[in-house]
Amino acid sequence: MGKHAQQLKKRKRQASQQNGSAQSAKKLKPATDHFPSPESRSASPSSSLISPEEIVTTVLTLETLCENPELLANRDMKDLKRATFALHRVIAEGSTLGSSLTSKISTALQDYRFTDALIFLFEMYTRRLPPKLGALQRWVRECDATSSADGEIRDPDAMKCLDLILRIANTTSQDPRSIGNIDGGSIITRNPVWVARPPIDGEINIWERMQRGSLFDAPPPKPYPNFKAVHHVPAHLRRPRNLYPSTVWGSSPDAIRLTPTPSRPRSPSRIDVPGVPGAFMVLDVFTPEECLQIVQAAEAIGLEKDEAAEGSAKMKTSILARNFVWLADQPFLDHFYQSILPFVPQAAPITVDGNGGGKVRGINARFRVYQYTENQVYRPHIDGAWPAAGLDKETGEYLHDSSSPEDPLWSRYTLLVYLNSDIPKDTGCTTFFLPSERVGVMEATSVRPIQGAVLCFPHGDTQGSLLHEGSAVGADGGKLVIRTDLLYEAKGFGQFRPPASVGVAQGGKAEEGLGG
Repeated sequence: MGKHAQQLKKRKRQASQQNGSAQSAKKLKPATDHFPSPESRSASPSSSLISPEEIVTTVLTLETLCENPELLANRDMKDLKRATFALHRVIAEGSTLGSSLTSKISTALQDYRFTDALIFLFEMYTRRLPPKLGALQRWVRECDATSSADGEIRDPDAMKCLDLILRIANTTSQDPRSIGNIDGGSIITRNPVWVARPPIDGEINIWERMQRGSLFDAPPPKPYPNFKAVHHVPAHLRRPRNLYPSTVWGSSPDAIRLTPTPSRPRSPSRIDVPGVPGAFMVLDVFTPEECLQIVQAAEAIGLEKDEAAEGSAKMKTSILARNFVWLADQPFLDHFYQSILPFVPQAAPITVDGNGGGKVRGINARFRVYQYTENQVYRPHIDGAWPAAGLDKETGEYLHDSSSPEDPLWSRYTLLVYLNSDIPKDTGCTTFFLPSERVGVMEATSVRPIQGAVLCFPHGDTQGSLLHEGSAVGADGGKLVIRTDLLYEAKGFGQFRPPASVGVAQGGKAEEGLGG
């Protein structure tokens, strides 16, 4: 008899003995009315020793004990309590996943043990140990701390972890030794919603038209002109796996009719976001009519749903937006780039170790058009760096990275193009979170979308990348926004590389790092 068979036989014998003593126990209140049949699933590394049925039984047993704590006084529970204590110790220590501070923090956040994570994060903060960008992004994702439409924080402990994560990532003049206990009071100090300018004549209420069914003057033609599918990923091949496929649609020149410069009502202008280092808005990059055309194309072709099929993404509180992935044509990109070029940093940020400094070169052609509806939120996150997507000049094949190996381009700034302004007041904002003067308290600055404007802010590095949230849209409202990137030279400027988490498999938001 093999070792596995002996273990199974021993467990069955112990279960039989305990079942006999349980017959005489008083009637208990079960955690559920019945034991459900476990879901069928593929074999996992743990399934060779513990079956899915045993896991379900164990979970329901523990839930029943939690609802009937008087049972724990029984002598029969001695071994169970000892085993439970040992399991808790293993989880708390994270001994199976590495002993470094980075590993301990990751494990604590994955287990939602925010108090333990705070202790490890504070140690890292006082020792001035900077994390790698990949770890920083992973920690922020695991916190999964979203706010509701009324601004209420759903998980205060997660927000405290985010505050310390930001302090670790960004060097400040504050002496860690002077910090006392982590603030136990308010967690977020909210500044008034920042509005770059009030509504002006000529804006088009796109969301209102969509609700009335008057987005088009006549039914749009099918197939929609000047757009064609250039890349398709089935749902099961997306990384992480998704319930829905993803298609990239390429546009031909003049797919979006651009207003000639002399006829444009206003010239672009830049306004810095107060209190948010590196963030600024460029107004009047696109006209309301151009924004309408983009939304019409996305609606006519169809925005795709997005829902993770497995993994930690299924457990997150964010409600993913429908999206339309668009590979923009060169004339459109040229107009976009020339409109913002006078206002953007002409060279990438240089890090403390001397990396960066490449010249600005263009805009990533891969646009993600998102539609957020009532109460949809994209949790606080930090955007990663992305390559220059495009088509192979000879074969027409879609390339995740179309830049030459001799002249690589990587993004260092996020670009959010707001397509509509008719959003319920003070909702649907892009909200930035920054550390305040007190540890445990963050300042939140919300930026209201303005039709045709572009919000720009840094990403792709541990220091300087901004934590931000696509805040909830108010009742009966909708927000339409494009996420893309500003590209810079990478070769010859230190060892700058995008985070290892940037995947070559396309299709899911987890690998895109969307904005809001």
